[in-house]
Amino acid sequence: MNAPRDFQPDLRCFVSGNDIAVVRRLVELVRSRGLEAASAAELRAGQTITNEVVRLISDADFVVVAISEGPQAAPAFELGLAQGMGKPAFVVFVGKPTLDLNTAYIVAIEDATKVDDVAEDFDRFVRHAGRSDRRRGSVEPGRLDSLDWAREELQALRASESGDRFKRFETICAKIFRAAGAEVAEVGDDRTVGADLVVWLNDIAFELGGPTLVECKFYGGGVGSVIKNSEATVRKIEAVMNRSDAKLALLVYDHDRATVPPSLFETPRVLSFAIEDLIHAVEHLELEKVILKRRERALFAGHNQ
Repeated sequence: MNAPRDFQPDLRCFVSGNDIAVVRRLVELVRSRGLEAASAAELRAGQTITNEVVRLISDADFVVVAISEGPQAAPAFELGLAQGMGKPAFVVFVGKPTLDLNTAYIVAIEDATKVDDVAEDFDRFVRHAGRSDRRRGSVEPGRLDSLDWAREELQALRASESGDRFKRFETICAKIFRAAGAEVAEVGDDRTVGADLVVWLNDIAFELGGPTLVECKFYGGGVGSVIKNSEATVRKIEAVMNRSDAKLALLVYDHDRATVPPSLFETPRVLSFAIEDLIHAVEHLELEKVILKRRERALFAGHNQ
């Protein structure tokens, strides 16, 4: 199994689980990517297990936890310890998921013979599990290169009456997210996903344990119509999320108003962004910060209703 070339080669991983065979296979998977891996199953006799596990988790950049049938106290403890330290977590359930986890990337496999099936998800997870302090330190404060090209494409699109204008709007949105350093999958005709884009933003993935769904819409008419139509879209996205593992979605919209409409309807799981606000946030290197802040505000508002 060849290691993806875009991995940081010095990442460290701690692997935990309640099935030694699965843990060993996951250790092999991690090491096949050129990454360092350690597990409690490999500790030498005579070591103080709990203290050594704490040290290994503390030294790790991320953790991989496999949860199978049987006693789950040990992997649950180690997962909780890792998350308490702010470590990104990749969790593999062997069989049906038995824990409700909101801050981990979760995959499920039928049985222990299917461990290799998680490789693609693991690769995607690792691309977003680099050391956050090193990643942030490499970004100078200030502005990204101007996204005037996006504004120009948007103006040309607004003046166009071609039948593919909605698809072109999705393409512009995808390019803007990529300019922010995100990994973007354009869904295309696969409507089973229930969104136009699947977007990986580092800090969002660390915080929520997975990608963000993005729905791209154009709204016409008065401000009232824009707000009403956006609420219907948000409700639709919420229904999609109830049928999936997604924890956050964005509605990115354009409009035919002279100025940006007021903040549209949103929930803790679906946030609404005018395309102009998205461009501004990306240019000022604050998109993920704005998303997390607005999500926190929506959660607070929901708790106080």
